[in-house]
Amino acid sequence: MNLSTNHLKAACVAALFVVGALRPTQAETVDYTTSITQEFPCPKEGFWFQARAESIPREILKDSGASGPRVLLTMQLHGMKGTHNYKGIVSAYTDDLGKIWQGPTAHDELDLRVAEDNGSRYYEVPVDATPIYHPQTQKVLLVGATFHVDTKTNKDVPGGASDVFYAVYDPKTEKWDTWQRLDFPKSFKWPYKRAGCVQCIVQPNGEVLMPIYFGEHNNSIHYSAVARCAFDGEKLTYQEHGSEHVVDNGRGMSEPSIACFEGKYFLTMRNDHTAYVSTSSDGLNYTPHEKWRFDDGEELGSYNTQQHFLTHSDALFLVYTRRGLDNDDVMRHRAPLVMAQIDPATSRVLRDTERIVVPKQGSAAMGNFGTCNVSPGVSWIVVAHRTTTPGDKNVAICQIEWKQPNELVAD
Repeated sequence: MNLSTNHLKAACVAALFVVGALRPTQAETVDYTTSITQEFPCPKEGFWFQARAESIPREILKDSGASGPRVLLTMQLHGMKGTHNYKGIVSAYTDDLGKIWQGPTAHDELDLRVAEDNGSRYYEVPVDATPIYHPQTQKVLLVGATFHVDTKTNKDVPGGASDVFYAVYDPKTEKWDTWQRLDFPKSFKWPYKRAGCVQCIVQPNGEVLMPIYFGEHNNSIHYSAVARCAFDGEKLTYQEHGSEHVVDNGRGMSEPSIACFEGKYFLTMRNDHTAYVSTSSDGLNYTPHEKWRFDDGEELGSYNTQQHFLTHSDALFLVYTRRGLDNDDVMRHRAPLVMAQIDPATSRVLRDTERIVVPKQGSAAMGNFGTCNVSPGVSWIVVAHRTTTPGDKNVAICQIEWKQPNELVAD
């Protein structure tokens, strides 16, 4: 049958209407501005690393005189030589968005420990830590992993064990409890387990959804999952974990992070060759993982390092590094840090919203970072880049000022 021109036009319009109806509605974009400050001069024996922050409501602070939330920042020294040559964790805080800092202060409770392993001495070091405010107990829960570092080589022990560690901070007394390992049941067969560089969620009932990854050893294939944990203000208790995610290349899936947006959970996972995303309705059991892609279908180009979420009441953002940003001189393309909005219906990154939020600083890598919401108008991205220059202020704090208030955060 031959169609007239008018019939053909009508058929095309009808087809476009149907396609448009089936296509997910693209998220509205949320605007912001950024500014960056450099903090904390490095001592001569090392550089600051693994810097991440969390905000604490001012109303729980005793006689602080704070005009806004307190922001607690944790980080640790890394020796100028060696691989994973970490020292103990330190903390600092500010009550005025970084104009004045108290610290950094070292804590015996967060320091490395000397232990024995098959006759050779090593340090057991808490590393890769992320602070999380727990509103139900008004405490800060610091979660991460442990490394075993050889005292002679200043490198992590090949095939060495790892555990999930946690520590508790009381903002009212400004005291830390001694870090401890998270206990797993005997049925959990994996000797190597970590919550390093992860992003967690505190549920309304006080339970903590904590991403973990695990395997045989540090260079084996790793599985990623989300663990459900109870926390009573002193002890973190593993309850169960959900779907396990793995790929059979590189070191599998590691350094997972989660966010919740409009009732839907998003899980991002690191792989040696690319990055993956999965979604969930309950926070534990996730859909089969897919590669992170832009909305035009092209792969994101982030690989062999972590990604983290930044959640606004009107939008979900991903912060990441990737190839193709005039950064072939940077190890694993781990700078600059960029941020882009996610289409929650498709779990794809909206290319037109991508911005550089922390520019390159020479060829320094800055793949280890954290995000936090500070107030309705402000969020932070915190990253410490590698340096060999004592006195260098190597902790960059990117302050994001939202054009639309973030209603997820109390004023």
